[in-house]
Amino acid sequence: MELTVHQQIYYSNKELVPIKDVAESLLALEAIIRESPDVLEAMFPGTKIQSVEVYINELKSDSIWEDVVVKFIFGNQQEFDEFIVNLRERIGMDNIMNNPQLLSTIIVVMILSGGAYYLGKDKSATPEQKATIEANNNTIIQIGAGMVDLSAQDFKAIIDSAIKDKEKLAKNAVKVVNPAKRDPEASITFNGIEELRIQKESVKAMPRDIQEPEDEEYIEDYNNIELEIRAIDLDSTKRGWAVVVPDLHKKRVRLQLDPTVNPEDLFDKRKVNANVTVIFGHDKEFKKIPKLVFLREIIAGSANK
Repeated sequence: MELTVHQQIYYSNKELVPIKDVAESLLALEAIIRESPDVLEAMFPGTKIQSVEVYINELKSDSIWEDVVVKFIFGNQQEFDEFIVNLRERIGMDNIMNNPQLLSTIIVVMILSGGAYYLGKDKSATPEQKATIEANNNTIIQIGAGMVDLSAQDFKAIIDSAIKDKEKLAKNAVKVVNPAKRDPEASITFNGIEELRIQKESVKAMPRDIQEPEDEEYIEDYNNIELEIRAIDLDSTKRGWAVVVPDLHKKRVRLQLDPTVNPEDLFDKRKVNANVTVIFGHDKEFKKIPKLVFLREIIAGSANK
């Protein structure tokens, strides 16, 4: 069973927009829509959406006008019926297909939340930029909360908690808004509803692109630290080796042996204590994680089978 919802997005640009910008914004919009089942499942407990498909129904030039078809796929008739009943109880309408504003509201909140998230991390952003976007977002949140009989705080909390990768959301949010940034007076309206609008001030406040953090590396020496051997290659001292260093991180990391270390000394061993040099990088949240362990010396008598 499937539920089809149309979403019409209007960019009020006065000048032509490059195809590349439009294509990137559509792909980013699709990525954001693909996150919406998690939000709907959290908003309507018991709902299970199997997948979501996104199609272009119509695309007009001049000012950009996009008609997007969103299909939510349910596993069976019972799951579909339960969702519709739950929706009726919350929103008081017979069919979400005739009233797509809820999905529009969720999408706009996700876009503005992604922009605000990035600006909160960007040291070059001004407090006014974030405040502008959050003010616009608060208006949309109030509208959405009223649709499903939730407080504004709960409505926003459900959306925030359902988004697993906020970095990815921020990148897609920027790409969705970018075509409008070509016109200082442009805004973005959903389904022709004035209230469901990313205001021109918010468009200006959004970043134009996401700067990837530099992958800085840090090198630290450790003496007599425990290594858990996870993979070995007796034919090479540089490739095919992996360890876990419990004191540093729970995930396994690549191991390289100093030429003075005999690989046979590690064969059939589960744990050893060693003097090592560790090269650190960063994960998506910019937390320090080991990328390479360089084994300088095995501590005599420390190897365990």
